[in-house]
Amino acid sequence: MSNEKINYWLFQTNPKVFRLREALAAEAIQTFSIKAHKKKIKEGDKIILWQAGKHTGCYGLATVQSNPTIQEVVQQEATYFQKTPKEGLRVKLVVDYNLWNKPITKEILPNEPDFEPFYAGIPGTNFKATQSQFKALIHVIERLEAVEEPAAIYLPIRKPLAYLNLILQGPPGTGKTYQTVNHALSIIEDRSLKELAIESRIALRKRFEQYQEEGKIQFITFHQSYSYEDFVEGIKPSALDGNITYGIEDGIFKRICQAAQTAFESHIETTEVAAHSPMPEEILKKAPKFVMIIDEINRGNIASIFGELITLLEADKRIGMPEAMQSILPYSKKPFGIPPNLHIIGTMNTSGRNTTTIDAALRRRFEFKQMPPQPALLQHPTEAGVDLVKLLTILNQRITLLLGEDNCIGHAYFMSVRTLDDLSNLFDNNIIPLLSAQFFNDWQKVAMVIGSQFFEQSPPPDYSLLATIDSPVFEPTTTKAYHQLKPKEDWREEDFILIYEGGYKK
Repeated sequence: MSNEKINYWLFQTNPKVFRLREALAAEAIQTFSIKAHKKKIKEGDKIILWQAGKHTGCYGLATVQSNPTIQEVVQQEATYFQKTPKEGLRVKLVVDYNLWNKPITKEILPNEPDFEPFYAGIPGTNFKATQSQFKALIHVIERLEAVEEPAAIYLPIRKPLAYLNLILQGPPGTGKTYQTVNHALSIIEDRSLKELAIESRIALRKRFEQYQEEGKIQFITFHQSYSYEDFVEGIKPSALDGNITYGIEDGIFKRICQAAQTAFESHIETTEVAAHSPMPEEILKKAPKFVMIIDEINRGNIASIFGELITLLEADKRIGMPEAMQSILPYSKKPFGIPPNLHIIGTMNTSGRNTTTIDAALRRRFEFKQMPPQPALLQHPTEAGVDLVKLLTILNQRITLLLGEDNCIGHAYFMSVRTLDDLSNLFDNNIIPLLSAQFFNDWQKVAMVIGSQFFEQSPPPDYSLLATIDSPVFEPTTTKAYHQLKPKEDWREEDFILIYEGGYKK
Protein backbone atom coordinates (compact mmCIF):
# COMPACT_ATOMS: atom_id res chain seq x y z
CA MET A 1 0.00 0.00 0.00
CA SER A 2 1.20 3.51 -0.82
CA ASN A 3 2.78 5.60 1.92
CA GLU A 4 1.47 8.79 0.36
CA LYS A 5 -1.02 11.01 2.10
CA ILE A 6 -4.53 9.54 2.18
CA ASN A 7 -7.08 11.34 0.02
CA TYR A 8 -10.81 11.38 0.70
CA TRP A 9 -13.44 11.02 -2.02
CA LEU A 10 -17.17 11.02 -2.58
CA PHE A 11 -18.14 8.20 -4.98
CA GLN A 12 -21.70 8.71 -6.19
CA THR A 13 -24.11 6.46 -8.08
CA ASN A 14 -27.34 7.15 -9.92
CA PRO A 15 -29.93 4.43 -9.15
CA LYS A 16 -31.09 4.68 -12.76
CA VAL A 17 -27.63 3.38 -13.71
CA PHE A 18 -26.48 1.32 -10.72
CA ARG A 19 -28.51 0.19 -7.68
CA LEU A 20 -25.95 0.86 -4.94
CA ARG A 21 -28.18 0.02 -2.01
CA GLU A 22 -29.20 -3.39 -3.37
CA ALA A 23 -25.58 -4.21 -4.25
CA LEU A 24 -24.45 -3.34 -0.72
CA ALA A 25 -27.27 -5.42 0.76
CA ALA A 26 -25.94 -8.40 -1.22
CA GLU A 27 -22.33 -7.54 -0.25
CA ALA A 28 -21.54 -7.44 -3.97
CA ILE A 29 -19.53 -4.20 -4.11
CA GLN A 30 -15.92 -4.92 -5.10
CA THR A 31 -15.01 -2.16 -7.57
CA PHE A 32 -16.07 1.33 -8.56
CA SER A 33 -15.96 3.36 -11.75
CA ILE A 34 -13.50 6.25 -12.07
CA LYS A 35 -14.60 9.17 -14.27
CA ALA A 36 -12.77 12.09 -12.66
CA HIS A 37 -9.56 12.66 -10.66
CA LYS A 38 -8.06 9.65 -12.46
CA LYS A 39 -4.46 10.51 -11.56
CA LYS A 40 -5.14 11.37 -7.90
CA ILE A 41 -7.28 8.44 -6.70
CA LYS A 42 -4.99 5.73 -5.36
CA GLU A 43 -4.72 2.69 -3.13
CA GLY A 44 -5.39 3.50 0.53
CA ASP A 45 -7.73 6.43 -0.13
CA LYS A 46 -10.99 6.61 1.83
CA ILE A 47 -14.39 6.67 0.12
CA ILE A 48 -17.86 7.96 0.99
CA LEU A 49 -20.32 5.81 -0.99
CA TRP A 50 -23.28 7.99 -1.92
CA GLN A 51 -26.50 7.21 -3.77
CA ALA A 52 -28.19 10.09 -5.54
CA GLY A 53 -31.84 10.37 -6.52
CA LYS A 54 -35.03 10.07 -4.49
CA HIS A 55 -33.47 8.12 -1.61
CA THR A 56 -30.21 10.05 -1.52
CA GLY A 57 -27.75 9.36 1.26
CA CYS A 58 -24.48 7.82 2.41
CA TYR A 59 -24.85 4.04 2.12
CA GLY A 60 -21.34 3.07 3.08
CA LEU A 61 -17.72 3.98 3.77
CA ALA A 62 -14.91 2.16 1.98
CA THR A 63 -11.16 1.96 1.36
CA VAL A 64 -9.55 1.88 -2.09
CA GLN A 65 -7.56 -1.33 -2.59
CA SER A 66 -5.88 -0.60 -5.94
CA ASN A 67 -4.87 2.20 -8.25
CA PRO A 68 -7.25 2.82 -11.19
CA THR A 69 -6.90 0.28 -14.01
CA ILE A 70 -8.92 -0.72 -17.06
CA GLN A 71 -11.05 -3.71 -16.06
CA GLU A 72 -14.38 -5.36 -16.57
CA VAL A 73 -17.16 -5.20 -14.01
CA VAL A 74 -17.17 -8.35 -11.88
CA GLN A 75 -20.18 -10.61 -12.28
CA GLN A 76 -21.47 -10.00 -8.75
CA GLU A 77 -21.74 -6.28 -9.46
CA ALA A 78 -23.05 -6.55 -13.03
CA THR A 79 -26.43 -7.77 -11.74
CA TYR A 80 -27.14 -4.35 -10.24
CA PHE A 81 -26.55 -2.28 -13.39
CA GLN A 82 -29.61 -1.26 -15.40
CA LYS A 83 -27.67 -1.96 -18.60
CA THR A 84 -24.74 -4.29 -19.19
CA PRO A 85 -21.67 -2.22 -18.24
CA LYS A 86 -18.69 -1.83 -20.51
CA GLU A 87 -15.04 -2.26 -19.64
CA GLY A 88 -13.59 0.89 -18.12
CA LEU A 89 -11.35 2.53 -15.56
CA ARG A 90 -12.14 1.18 -12.09
CA VAL A 91 -10.58 0.70 -8.66
CA LYS A 92 -10.94 -2.20 -6.28
CA LEU A 93 -12.32 -1.34 -2.85
CA VAL A 94 -13.39 -2.91 0.41
CA VAL A 95 -16.48 -1.71 2.29
CA ASP A 96 -15.66 -0.80 5.89
CA TYR A 97 -19.15 0.37 6.94
CA ASN A 98 -22.14 -1.10 5.12
CA LEU A 99 -25.16 1.14 5.70
CA TRP A 100 -27.58 -0.34 3.16
CA ASN A 101 -30.35 -0.65 5.75
CA LYS A 102 -29.58 2.51 7.77
CA PRO A 103 -28.25 5.20 5.42
CA ILE A 104 -27.14 8.62 6.57
CA THR A 105 -29.30 11.01 4.59
CA LYS A 106 -28.69 14.69 4.02
CA GLU A 107 -31.38 15.41 6.59
CA ILE A 108 -29.29 13.95 9.40
CA LEU A 109 -25.84 15.00 8.21
CA PRO A 110 -23.98 16.87 10.91
CA ASN A 111 -24.79 20.56 10.66
CA GLU A 112 -21.14 21.57 10.72
CA PRO A 113 -18.86 23.82 8.66
CA ASP A 114 -17.01 20.64 7.62
CA PHE A 115 -19.81 19.89 5.18
CA GLU A 116 -19.41 23.16 3.33
CA PRO A 117 -18.80 22.38 0.55
CA PHE A 118 -20.17 18.86 0.14
CA TYR A 119 -20.73 17.82 -3.47
CA ALA A 120 -23.41 15.13 -3.06
CA GLY A 121 -26.29 15.54 -5.50
CA ILE A 122 -24.28 17.22 -8.24
CA PRO A 123 -24.27 15.20 -11.49
CA GLY A 124 -21.11 13.11 -11.59
CA THR A 125 -19.35 10.08 -10.15
CA ASN A 126 -16.16 11.10 -8.31
CA PHE A 127 -15.79 14.20 -6.16
CA LYS A 128 -13.33 15.45 -3.60
CA ALA A 129 -14.23 15.00 0.08
CA THR A 130 -12.36 15.79 3.29
CA GLN A 131 -10.96 13.84 6.21
CA SER A 132 -13.18 15.80 8.59
CA GLN A 133 -16.29 14.84 6.57
CA PHE A 134 -15.27 11.17 6.59
CA LYS A 135 -14.60 11.18 10.34
CA ALA A 136 -17.84 13.04 11.03
CA LEU A 137 -19.77 10.30 9.21
CA ILE A 138 -18.02 7.62 11.27
CA HIS A 139 -19.04 9.53 14.39
CA VAL A 140 -22.65 9.61 13.20
CA ILE A 141 -22.55 5.85 12.51
CA GLU A 142 -21.28 5.13 16.02
CA ARG A 143 -24.00 7.28 17.56
CA LEU A 144 -26.76 5.70 15.46
CA GLU A 145 -25.54 2.19 16.33
CA ALA A 146 -25.62 3.08 20.00
CA VAL A 147 -29.29 4.09 20.04
CA GLU A 148 -30.43 0.84 18.39
CA GLU A 149 -33.55 2.20 16.75
CA PRO A 150 -35.24 -0.03 14.15
CA ALA A 151 -33.23 0.17 10.94
CA ALA A 152 -34.31 2.81 8.47
CA ILE A 153 -34.78 1.52 4.93
CA TYR A 154 -34.48 4.84 3.16
CA LEU A 155 -35.17 7.94 5.22
CA PRO A 156 -34.43 8.70 8.87
CA ILE A 157 -37.18 7.75 11.29
CA ARG A 158 -38.93 10.95 12.35
CA LYS A 159 -41.52 9.42 14.66
CA PRO A 160 -40.29 9.41 18.26
CA LEU A 161 -40.30 6.24 20.32
CA ALA A 162 -43.19 7.22 22.59
CA TYR A 163 -43.15 4.25 24.94
CA LEU A 164 -45.34 4.94 27.95
CA ASN A 165 -43.54 2.47 30.21
CA LEU A 166 -40.11 1.30 29.02
CA ILE A 167 -37.27 -0.67 30.60
CA LEU A 168 -33.79 -0.74 29.05
CA GLN A 169 -32.25 -4.06 30.02
CA GLY A 170 -28.84 -5.55 29.43
CA PRO A 171 -25.51 -6.54 31.01
CA PRO A 172 -23.43 -3.98 32.91
CA GLY A 173 -21.64 -1.40 30.79
CA THR A 174 -23.98 -1.39 27.78
CA GLY A 175 -25.04 2.24 28.16
CA LYS A 176 -28.47 1.80 29.72
CA THR A 177 -28.31 4.77 32.07
CA TYR A 178 -26.43 6.76 29.44
CA GLN A 179 -29.24 6.22 26.94
CA THR A 180 -32.00 7.30 29.34
CA VAL A 181 -30.98 10.89 28.55
CA ASN A 182 -31.70 10.41 24.84
CA HIS A 183 -34.93 8.53 25.46
CA ALA A 184 -36.21 11.20 27.85
CA LEU A 185 -35.40 14.00 25.40
CA SER A 186 -37.00 12.03 22.57
CA ILE A 187 -40.25 11.92 24.54
CA ILE A 188 -40.29 15.51 25.78
CA GLU A 189 -39.12 17.12 22.52
CA ASP A 190 -41.10 14.79 20.24
CA ARG A 191 -37.98 13.88 18.26
CA SER A 192 -36.51 10.58 17.13
CA LEU A 193 -33.50 8.97 18.75
CA LYS A 194 -31.67 9.23 15.43
CA GLU A 195 -32.07 12.98 15.35
CA LEU A 196 -30.77 13.27 18.90
CA ALA A 197 -27.89 10.84 18.35
CA ILE A 198 -26.04 13.21 16.03
CA GLU A 199 -26.04 16.02 18.58
CA SER A 200 -23.16 16.54 20.98
CA ARG A 201 -23.44 14.90 24.38
CA ILE A 202 -22.82 18.27 26.03
CA ALA A 203 -25.85 19.81 24.32
CA LEU A 204 -28.05 16.83 25.23
CA ARG A 205 -26.98 16.89 28.87
CA LYS A 206 -27.56 20.63 29.10
CA ARG A 207 -31.17 20.32 27.92
CA PHE A 208 -31.72 17.23 30.09
CA GLU A 209 -30.57 19.12 33.20
CA GLN A 210 -32.75 22.09 32.25
CA TYR A 211 -35.81 19.83 32.09
CA GLN A 212 -34.81 18.43 35.48
CA GLU A 213 -34.74 21.93 36.93
CA GLU A 214 -38.19 22.57 35.43
CA GLY A 215 -39.52 19.39 37.04
CA LYS A 216 -40.28 17.66 33.73
CA ILE A 217 -37.71 14.93 34.37
CA GLN A 218 -37.12 13.15 37.66
CA PHE A 219 -34.31 10.63 38.22
CA ILE A 220 -34.24 8.08 41.04
CA THR A 221 -32.30 4.89 41.76
CA PHE A 222 -34.05 1.97 43.42
CA HIS A 223 -32.30 -0.04 46.13
CA GLN A 224 -33.21 -2.74 48.63
CA SER A 225 -34.41 -0.34 51.33
CA TYR A 226 -36.36 2.00 49.04
CA SER A 227 -40.01 2.09 50.09
CA TYR A 228 -43.54 3.14 49.16
CA GLU A 229 -43.20 6.00 51.67
CA ASP A 230 -40.20 7.35 49.72
CA PHE A 231 -41.81 6.83 46.32
CA VAL A 232 -45.49 7.74 46.77
CA GLU A 233 -46.27 9.18 50.21
CA GLY A 234 -45.63 8.47 53.85
CA ILE A 235 -45.60 9.87 57.35
CA LYS A 236 -42.30 11.61 58.04
CA PRO A 237 -41.01 13.42 61.16
CA SER A 238 -40.07 17.08 61.11
CA ALA A 239 -38.62 19.43 63.76
CA LEU A 240 -40.09 22.84 64.52
CA ASP A 241 -38.92 24.96 67.46
CA GLY A 242 -37.43 21.89 69.07
CA ASN A 243 -40.64 19.89 68.77
CA ILE A 244 -40.95 16.76 66.65
CA THR A 245 -44.11 16.55 64.58
CA TYR A 246 -45.31 14.00 62.08
CA GLY A 247 -46.98 14.78 58.79
CA ILE A 248 -47.75 13.25 55.43
CA GLU A 249 -44.98 13.91 52.91
CA ASP A 250 -45.34 13.35 49.16
CA GLY A 251 -42.82 11.09 47.48
CA ILE A 252 -41.00 11.80 44.22
CA PHE A 253 -43.43 9.80 42.08
CA LYS A 254 -46.51 11.51 43.49
CA ARG A 255 -44.94 14.93 42.96
CA ILE A 256 -44.16 14.38 39.28
CA CYS A 257 -47.61 12.86 38.75
CA GLN A 258 -49.18 16.00 40.20
CA ALA A 259 -47.00 18.25 38.02
CA ALA A 260 -47.83 16.25 34.91
CA GLN A 261 -51.54 16.27 35.79
CA THR A 262 -51.56 20.04 36.26
CA ALA A 263 -49.85 20.55 32.88
CA PHE A 264 -52.26 18.09 31.25
CA GLU A 265 -55.35 19.84 32.61
CA SER A 266 -53.97 23.23 31.56
CA HIS A 267 -53.37 21.89 28.07
CA ILE A 268 -56.97 20.66 27.86
CA GLU A 269 -58.28 24.06 28.94
CA THR A 270 -56.22 25.95 26.35
CA THR A 271 -57.37 23.60 23.59
CA GLU A 272 -60.98 24.11 24.67
CA VAL A 273 -61.66 20.40 24.99
CA ALA A 274 -63.80 19.18 27.85
CA ALA A 275 -62.19 16.79 30.28
CA HIS A 276 -64.03 13.64 29.41
CA SER A 277 -63.19 9.98 28.94
CA PRO A 278 -61.90 8.81 26.58
CA MET A 279 -59.68 11.73 25.66
CA PRO A 280 -59.17 12.43 21.94
CA GLU A 281 -55.86 10.94 20.76
CA GLU A 282 -54.66 14.15 19.08
CA ILE A 283 -55.01 16.00 22.39
CA LEU A 284 -52.90 13.41 24.18
CA LYS A 285 -50.14 13.58 21.58
CA LYS A 286 -49.74 17.34 22.01
CA ALA A 287 -49.86 17.42 25.80
CA PRO A 288 -46.66 18.39 27.63
CA LYS A 289 -44.66 15.26 28.43
CA PHE A 290 -43.04 14.36 31.74
CA VAL A 291 -40.52 11.58 32.33
CA MET A 292 -39.73 9.55 35.45
CA ILE A 293 -36.41 7.65 35.17
CA ILE A 294 -35.92 4.74 37.56
CA ASP A 295 -32.36 3.44 37.46
CA GLU A 296 -31.77 -0.16 38.64
CA ILE A 297 -35.52 -0.71 38.82
CA ASN A 298 -35.13 -4.43 39.58
CA ARG A 299 -33.08 -3.79 42.71
CA GLY A 300 -36.14 -2.53 44.58
CA ASN A 301 -39.08 -4.49 45.90
CA ILE A 302 -41.55 -3.61 43.15
CA ALA A 303 -44.69 -4.79 44.94
CA SER A 304 -43.74 -2.84 48.06
CA ILE A 305 -42.66 0.37 46.29
CA PHE A 306 -45.55 0.71 43.82
CA GLY A 307 -48.19 -0.87 46.01
CA GLU A 308 -51.72 -0.47 44.65
CA LEU A 309 -50.48 1.91 41.92
CA ILE A 310 -49.05 -0.91 39.79
CA THR A 311 -52.43 -1.32 38.08
CA LEU A 312 -52.67 2.40 37.32
CA LEU A 313 -49.50 2.27 35.21
CA GLU A 314 -51.38 0.63 32.32
CA ALA A 315 -52.10 2.92 29.38
CA ASP A 316 -55.88 2.47 29.45
CA LYS A 317 -56.00 2.96 33.23
CA ARG A 318 -54.45 6.45 33.07
CA ILE A 319 -56.53 9.55 33.75
CA GLY A 320 -58.69 10.42 30.76
CA MET A 321 -58.44 6.94 29.25
CA PRO A 322 -61.35 4.54 28.50
CA GLU A 323 -60.72 2.40 31.61
CA ALA A 324 -59.39 5.19 33.84
CA MET A 325 -58.97 4.22 37.49
CA GLN A 326 -58.03 5.97 40.70
CA SER A 327 -56.88 4.64 44.03
CA ILE A 328 -57.36 6.00 47.55
CA LEU A 329 -53.90 6.56 48.99
CA PRO A 330 -53.41 4.96 52.42
CA TYR A 331 -51.99 7.99 54.25
CA SER A 332 -53.66 11.06 52.76
CA LYS A 333 -56.94 9.17 52.06
CA LYS A 334 -57.23 11.09 48.78
CA PRO A 335 -57.99 9.69 45.31
CA PHE A 336 -54.95 9.39 43.09
CA GLY A 337 -54.48 8.58 39.40
CA ILE A 338 -51.57 8.59 36.98
CA PRO A 339 -51.82 11.12 34.12
CA PRO A 340 -51.44 9.94 30.51
CA ASN A 341 -48.56 12.34 29.76
CA LEU A 342 -46.16 10.77 32.31
CA HIS A 343 -43.67 8.34 30.79
CA ILE A 344 -41.62 5.96 32.91
CA ILE A 345 -38.17 4.76 31.82
CA GLY A 346 -36.37 2.13 33.87
CA THR A 347 -33.01 0.40 33.58
CA MET A 348 -32.35 -3.19 34.54
CA ASN A 349 -29.01 -4.94 34.88
CA THR A 350 -29.57 -8.48 33.57
CA SER A 351 -26.51 -9.84 35.35
CA GLY A 352 -28.13 -9.18 38.73
CA ARG A 353 -29.35 -12.29 40.48
CA ASN A 354 -32.73 -10.69 41.17
CA THR A 355 -33.77 -10.30 37.54
CA THR A 356 -35.55 -13.64 37.38
CA THR A 357 -37.77 -12.71 40.31
CA ILE A 358 -38.81 -9.29 39.02
CA ASP A 359 -42.49 -8.75 39.64
CA ALA A 360 -44.56 -10.35 36.88
CA ALA A 361 -47.02 -7.46 37.11
CA LEU A 362 -44.23 -5.09 36.12
CA ARG A 363 -43.28 -7.25 33.13
CA ARG A 364 -46.86 -7.06 31.84
CA ARG A 365 -46.96 -3.28 32.05
CA PHE A 366 -43.58 -2.33 30.60
CA GLU A 367 -41.99 -2.63 27.18
CA PHE A 368 -38.53 -4.19 27.41
CA LYS A 369 -35.72 -3.07 25.10
CA GLN A 370 -32.55 -5.12 24.96
CA MET A 371 -29.25 -3.23 25.30
CA PRO A 372 -26.59 -5.77 24.29
CA PRO A 373 -22.82 -5.17 24.22
CA GLN A 374 -21.71 -3.52 20.97
CA PRO A 375 -18.04 -4.34 20.35
CA ALA A 376 -18.23 -2.54 16.98
CA LEU A 377 -18.28 0.76 18.86
CA LEU A 378 -14.69 0.10 19.99
CA GLN A 379 -13.08 0.76 16.62
CA HIS A 380 -11.32 3.87 17.93
CA PRO A 381 -7.52 3.81 17.56
CA THR A 382 -5.45 2.85 20.59
CA GLU A 383 -1.78 2.75 21.46
CA ALA A 384 -2.23 -0.58 23.24
CA GLY A 385 -1.73 -2.67 20.10
CA VAL A 386 -4.77 -4.73 21.09
CA ASP A 387 -7.87 -5.18 18.93
CA LEU A 388 -10.58 -4.19 21.40
CA VAL A 389 -13.38 -5.36 19.10
CA LYS A 390 -11.96 -8.89 18.94
CA LEU A 391 -11.07 -8.83 22.63
CA LEU A 392 -14.56 -7.98 23.87
CA THR A 393 -16.20 -10.28 21.32
CA ILE A 394 -14.30 -13.39 22.46
CA LEU A 395 -14.68 -12.50 26.15
CA ASN A 396 -18.44 -12.36 25.76
CA GLN A 397 -18.59 -15.53 23.68
CA ARG A 398 -16.85 -17.41 26.49
CA ILE A 399 -18.99 -15.81 29.21
CA THR A 400 -22.13 -16.70 27.24
CA LEU A 401 -20.97 -20.31 27.01
CA LEU A 402 -20.33 -20.54 30.76
CA LEU A 403 -23.00 -18.25 32.25
CA GLY A 404 -25.36 -17.07 29.53
CA GLU A 405 -25.55 -13.82 27.56
CA ASP A 406 -27.17 -11.87 30.41
CA ASN A 407 -23.78 -11.83 32.16
CA CYS A 408 -21.73 -10.42 29.29
CA ILE A 409 -19.46 -7.39 29.61
CA GLY A 410 -20.60 -4.11 28.09
CA HIS A 411 -18.64 -2.02 25.62
CA ALA A 412 -18.81 1.08 27.83
CA TYR A 413 -16.02 -0.31 30.02
CA PHE A 414 -13.61 -0.07 27.08
CA MET A 415 -14.65 3.25 25.54
CA SER A 416 -11.88 5.25 27.23
CA VAL A 417 -9.10 2.69 26.68
CA ARG A 418 -6.26 4.28 24.70
CA THR A 419 -3.06 2.80 26.14
CA LEU A 420 -1.84 -0.50 27.53
CA ASP A 421 -1.93 1.04 31.02
CA ASP A 422 -5.60 1.94 30.47
CA LEU A 423 -6.36 -1.66 29.50
CA SER A 424 -4.37 -3.12 32.41
CA ASN A 425 -6.11 -0.85 34.90
CA LEU A 426 -9.49 -1.76 33.42
CA PHE A 427 -8.83 -5.49 33.82
CA ASP A 428 -7.37 -5.04 37.30
CA ASN A 429 -10.10 -2.77 38.66
CA ASN A 430 -13.21 -3.86 36.75
CA ILE A 431 -13.10 -6.86 34.42
CA ILE A 432 -11.36 -9.43 36.62
CA PRO A 433 -13.26 -8.46 39.83
CA LEU A 434 -16.51 -8.67 37.84
CA LEU A 435 -15.65 -12.14 36.53
CA SER A 436 -14.55 -13.22 39.98
CA ALA A 437 -17.93 -12.23 41.41
CA GLN A 438 -19.86 -13.86 38.58
CA PHE A 439 -17.97 -17.16 39.04
CA PHE A 440 -18.01 -16.99 42.86
CA ASN A 441 -14.19 -16.82 43.03
CA ASP A 442 -13.77 -19.92 40.87
CA TRP A 443 -10.47 -18.82 39.32
CA GLN A 444 -10.34 -21.78 36.97
CA LYS A 445 -13.45 -20.49 35.22
CA VAL A 446 -12.04 -16.97 35.20
CA ALA A 447 -8.99 -18.42 33.45
CA MET A 448 -11.31 -20.08 30.92
CA VAL A 449 -12.45 -16.59 29.96
CA ILE A 450 -9.24 -14.53 30.00
CA GLY A 451 -6.63 -17.29 29.60
CA SER A 452 -4.00 -18.86 31.85
CA GLN A 453 -1.35 -16.31 30.80
CA PHE A 454 -2.62 -13.97 33.54
CA PHE A 455 -1.92 -16.53 36.26
CA GLU A 456 1.17 -18.00 37.89
CA GLN A 457 1.67 -21.03 40.08
CA SER A 458 2.03 -20.41 43.78
CA PRO A 459 3.04 -22.80 46.58
CA PRO A 460 0.22 -24.49 48.48
CA PRO A 461 -0.67 -23.40 52.01
CA ASP A 462 1.51 -24.69 54.86
CA TYR A 463 -0.70 -27.47 56.15
CA SER A 464 1.80 -28.20 58.92
CA LEU A 465 0.20 -25.33 60.79
CA LEU A 466 -2.99 -27.35 61.19
CA ALA A 467 -3.65 -29.64 64.13
CA THR A 468 -2.83 -33.30 63.52
CA ILE A 469 -5.90 -35.51 63.28
CA ASP A 470 -5.19 -39.13 64.03
CA SER A 471 -8.53 -40.74 63.34
CA PRO A 472 -9.90 -43.07 60.64
CA VAL A 473 -13.02 -40.88 60.49
CA PHE A 474 -11.12 -38.09 58.74
CA GLU A 475 -9.15 -38.28 55.53
CA PRO A 476 -5.63 -36.86 55.54
CA THR A 477 -5.22 -33.38 54.08
CA THR A 478 -3.66 -33.44 50.63
CA THR A 479 -1.64 -30.73 48.97
CA LYS A 480 -2.24 -29.48 45.45
CA ALA A 481 -0.92 -26.79 43.13
CA TYR A 482 -2.41 -23.33 43.60
CA HIS A 483 -2.59 -20.46 41.14
CA GLN A 484 -2.83 -16.75 41.64
CA LEU A 485 -3.06 -13.71 39.40
CA LYS A 486 0.20 -12.26 38.20
CA PRO A 487 0.91 -8.74 39.42
CA LYS A 488 -0.55 -6.15 37.07
CA GLU A 489 2.94 -4.82 36.43
CA ASP A 490 3.84 -8.16 34.78
CA TRP A 491 0.98 -8.11 32.28
CA ARG A 492 2.17 -7.62 28.72
CA GLU A 493 0.56 -6.56 25.49
CA GLU A 494 0.76 -10.12 24.17
CA ASP A 495 -1.16 -11.41 27.20
CA PHE A 496 -4.22 -9.46 26.05
CA ILE A 497 -3.73 -10.42 22.40
CA LEU A 498 -3.59 -14.09 23.41
CA ILE A 499 -7.15 -13.80 24.70
CA TYR A 500 -8.47 -13.69 21.14
CA GLU A 501 -5.50 -14.88 19.08
CA GLY A 502 -4.23 -18.27 20.20
CA GLY A 503 -0.57 -19.01 19.52
CA TYR A 504 0.28 -15.33 19.15
CA LYS A 505 3.99 -14.52 19.46
CA LYS A 506 5.35 -11.01 19.32
